[in-house]
Amino acid sequence: MNRTYKRIAGLLFWIIMSVVTVVAIARVDSPTKTRSGDSNRTPLVRFLTSRPTEISGIDPSGRLRKYDPVFRLDAGGDYRQVGHVVDHTSDRTIPTAEPPTVTIAWYDSKLAADEVQFVQYHNHGRLEDVAKLMLPEQKRERIRQQLADAIRLYGDEFSQAFKPLVQQSIQQSLPVIESELQRSIKRHRGDIDALAKRWNDDVVRKRLIPLARQEIMPIVKKHGSPTAEKIGQEVWERASLWRFGWRAVYDRTPLPEQNLLNEEWQRFVQKDVGPVLERNMDEIVAAVQKILVETAANPVVRGELADVASDIAQDPEAQQLVKVILKETLVDNQRLHQVWSDVWQSDEARRAIDLASRRMEPVLRQIGDELFGTQDEGIDPEFALVLRNQIFGKDRRWIIASPIQDEHDESAPRVIPVANQWMAYPIVYLAEKDAQ
Repeated sequence: MNRTYKRIAGLLFWIIMSVVTVVAIARVDSPTKTRSGDSNRTPLVRFLTSRPTEISGIDPSGRLRKYDPVFRLDAGGDYRQVGHVVDHTSDRTIPTAEPPTVTIAWYDSKLAADEVQFVQYHNHGRLEDVAKLMLPEQKRERIRQQLADAIRLYGDEFSQAFKPLVQQSIQQSLPVIESELQRSIKRHRGDIDALAKRWNDDVVRKRLIPLARQEIMPIVKKHGSPTAEKIGQEVWERASLWRFGWRAVYDRTPLPEQNLLNEEWQRFVQKDVGPVLERNMDEIVAAVQKILVETAANPVVRGELADVASDIAQDPEAQQLVKVILKETLVDNQRLHQVWSDVWQSDEARRAIDLASRRMEPVLRQIGDELFGTQDEGIDPEFALVLRNQIFGKDRRWIIASPIQDEHDESAPRVIPVANQWMAYPIVYLAEKDAQ
């Protein structure tokens, strides 16, 4: 074979290899699914053969990292990747006082780099983010409806099965709780007395007594004095100074029978004072009502009492003491644990739990399919995002690009702010299903 044939064979070999490589890359370019579930293929060939535009921006959060993706919402309502972070100043070994900056490789052919603005999003992997991701509004509504249907069908059975158990638990727990509460209070009597003494000095004597003198006593005098004076006058008219006087003198003599003054006072209270109070009872009640109403409406009294209650509730020593007493009464109460164990491990409890399991198993399976996916339809996209985020540490930072809407200073540095609203990672990466 001469040199010409060798060159032709070599050229044909490399042409064939190039075609095979392009076809292989196109086939390997696995599909990405958007939040709506539609397939969105971005040919890898276009990325390999195009030269991206580099865009610089300021990262005020300092959280972006190299290879963080950039997405844009296309005309069809789906997100597709149009760039990624290629450099970040925080990745450098020498720290600087300048704000962290990023360099983005932009390879979208439909929108120029100087016509877009960026917003960065973060998924910290907290339980709150997981709940928002796995339970969007529509899914929450479907699960709520499934549970509501189950309760509507089996609610009466559940009530008849579990109501006796709850009643037994409460009836047997109350005496145990009361007994342990008394023991705990007795154990901490010294701490309680110390707090009471401090509150008496700081609150009662310094705040409540002056409040009563300045604000409450005038109200009492205003509404109580007329009724008190009227009752006092009637009682005075019925009192006999002679009867009280000679009995007081007689009690001081060495005569055998004494205590006549006390007997006269008891007779006077029962026979004379009692009827006077009964006749004026309506006026007494009316005066007390007026005193209470005006005292409760007094802004100074209300404000001071609210401050006192707040100070006592926020007292660190009081809070700690209450926590200790409640912990000893409820959490560390072994007798209470035994009561609940006896009730909920009984044969009656087992029958109730078995009934609930049989009734709720189909519903729980449906909810599991909603959350995690099925064998026929595959893994749920939201659950796939959770797995990537929690297990592999993926999809934690991304940037959303959008066309610039308002006029801006082109000479000003481009800032990539953090979004104010939560957003799920816009693309779900799933394996392509085999053709049926």
